[in-house]
Amino acid sequence: MDVARIFDEEWSVDGRLSETFGVTRDQLIQIVKEVVGARADAVENDPLTAAGQFAYIHGTRNVRALFRTRGWHLDRKDNIELVRHPERRLTISYQSVDLAASVDHSPLAISGKGAGAERAIEEAQLSLFRKEELDRSATPKAGPINTGMWFFCVSVNGDDVRAELSLASGVSGGNFKGFIERIFIVKKGEWERIRLGTHDDSDAVDFEPVVIRKR
Repeated sequence: MDVARIFDEEWSVDGRLSETFGVTRDQLIQIVKEVVGARADAVENDPLTAAGQFAYIHGTRNVRALFRTRGWHLDRKDNIELVRHPERRLTISYQSVDLAASVDHSPLAISGKGAGAERAIEEAQLSLFRKEELDRSATPKAGPINTGMWFFCVSVNGDDVRAELSLASGVSGGNFKGFIERIFIVKKGEWERIRLGTHDDSDAVDFEPVVIRKR
């Protein structure tokens, strides 16, 4: 699918997030901060992949922490770590990508996507569209999309940090082949203001991780 519906203005982003996910942009920005902080914990003596591993762990942890306080459930499907809406066929997974929130580039997963992800995404997205509607000539579905498998995509390239919450159309050649809808959370040039604390995050809330003890 070549053409994705993009929400990139702050007023439209907040409205879209509230409509389907019940969270705010500022709350998702808190997750981005946790990811950036976790990456910074990697030191020279760590394995080469440490920064990426820390980002994945803390990204997944904080996505779940935020949404589980709103009644969502921890879930895993085909080795994909997810959080699942309690009523709708709606899931979210954390994903580190090469470049997020760019109208000129569709994010690519840093680690690639395997056969499990391909099956899971196709199964979820085919509940929204017929298979022929997911080809490259299709256009986005009219109206809000309130189900499907979504990805909270974060890219960190030095001081250029960006993020988006997006609905992939599928997997091809080991990576995302396109997106149906993209909600930009942190765009180019915004991170410095957020990092310095001049970003207005008055609507952000602290959330406690949900701890499940193994029996």
